[in-house]
Amino acid sequence: MAEMNRISRFFVNRSSARRNTRIYEWIRANLSLPAGATCLEIGCGSGDMAARLVDGLRPARYVATDLDPRQLDAAREALARRYPNGLPVALELRTADMLALPFPDASFDAVFAFVTIHHASPKHRDFANVPRALSEIDRVLKPMGFLVYEEIEHKENIRRWLLDHGLTLSGVQRNWKRESVVAKKRGPAPSIR
Repeated sequence: MAEMNRISRFFVNRSSARRNTRIYEWIRANLSLPAGATCLEIGCGSGDMAARLVDGLRPARYVATDLDPRQLDAAREALARRYPNGLPVALELRTADMLALPFPDASFDAVFAFVTIHHASPKHRDFANVPRALSEIDRVLKPMGFLVYEEIEHKENIRRWLLDHGLTLSGVQRNWKRESVVAKKRGPAPSIR
């Protein structure tokens, strides 16, 4: 997965507030996290959604990641302005590649990815690396965990991959370009007696 260019970073850091307000409200209406939830965000950009979700959903741990260290620097700056007395205890920023997430299996109750999954491949219209990214997300999700994402590319292929791998779609919102989805991982297999 490639780092963003200067223009992409500008767009992500300056123009996502309206989208984030809309998607945050949709998440609040369609997702219920367990008490003490652990969350991962892939491609945190400016850190705006991380702050909204930490403040609103109150998870015990929220790891906001980005592959691009410059994006994490921008997120740190923006979050320092939002939280002048220091980041919330639950919020952590880390560099991570969605194609090789540096977390153990079944680590998170929820994984968030906002217009990020299509960046798994070097070119936006190329689906080649997306299944690998989805496999990594599935690997780090706990049984009964949620993948919450918004995407502009590969929407049908992503949904098909999720369904083929046993996740259920519990919320889907579509508009002309974007699709927001809450997908739930199945629980542990019942024990045989």
